[in-house]
Amino acid sequence: MEFLILVAVLCGFIGLYIATMYLNKKVKVPESCRAAYLEAQTCETCTSRGGSGGSCGFSDALEFMKEVKL
Repeated sequence: MEFLILVAVLCGFIGLYIATMYLNKKVKVPESCRAAYLEAQTCETCTSRGGSGGSCGFSDALEFMKEVKL
């Protein structure tokens, strides 16, 4: 019985996640955020790093973005 409750709760969370992602895709980007959104879509921060297969950690990406913006 506990197993069925666990499965139901897990399916509920997965369903909620899928519904949230679906509804999020339907929302348009506000005009005030459009420039930042487009910049984020073309971000090359991690691919510009060489060595580790073209990826970097979150803190590395933030540091690189600070350097580029300044």
